[in-house]
Amino acid sequence: MNASRRPQVVLFDAGNTLVFLDHGALEEAARLVGSTAPSSALRDGEPLAKQRYEQALSAGTSHEEGWNLYVRTMYEAAGLGAAAAQAATESARACHDAFNLWHRVPDDLVAALARGQAAGLRYGVVSNSEGKLSDLLARVGLLSYFELVVDSAIEGVRKPDPEIFRRALARMGVAASVALYAGDIPHVDVVGARAAGLDAVLIDTLGHYPSYSEAPRFASVAALITTLCA
Repeated sequence: MNASRRPQVVLFDAGNTLVFLDHGALEEAARLVGSTAPSSALRDGEPLAKQRYEQALSAGTSHEEGWNLYVRTMYEAAGLGAAAAQAATESARACHDAFNLWHRVPDDLVAALARGQAAGLRYGVVSNSEGKLSDLLARVGLLSYFELVVDSAIEGVRKPDPEIFRRALARMGVAASVALYAGDIPHVDVVGARAAGLDAVLIDTLGHYPSYSEAPRFASVAALITTLCA
């Protein structure tokens, strides 16, 4: 992040940046198919799930396959065998299609977004998702803060491909040099955004990357906006 100036535009990832995974809903999805996967164990398995997802997308895996890998890895880390983990993943996907499982909004997010807007920041969302991200953001009361939502399923291109970031910049009518991207996965978010010419930061609310030093690291979007508005 260029410390000498404040960006005009901040583009955000969605999952585990603006909205967070409901591990309790994952536990319930497993219960619906006869398995026990405590939410605490699922939470503990998420760093490994994220690592595998990042590696898979870097190797060209589709978002859909990556989603299944992410969730299945958490179930396996919680102690489910392969067949039970796959059944729980399919149950979780049905729940996700009904109401995106990444739907928890941090308590300090709305006030922070409003504070940044009052200081002149413009916002957009660029996310690997399943075509219903705008609906989710509307449902949790966040959509009105963003000028656009670029959803990979609708665009036919996904992060870390720089093209998805370029489309967002073009639609907002701004150059990469005045924009910043904030996301939670280093190779998918930071590397992808930088390939499109944007500054980038890592949002590591869950503490999955304690030693990461390739880009500025923030504990929350609220912490980032506080820094930008200082």
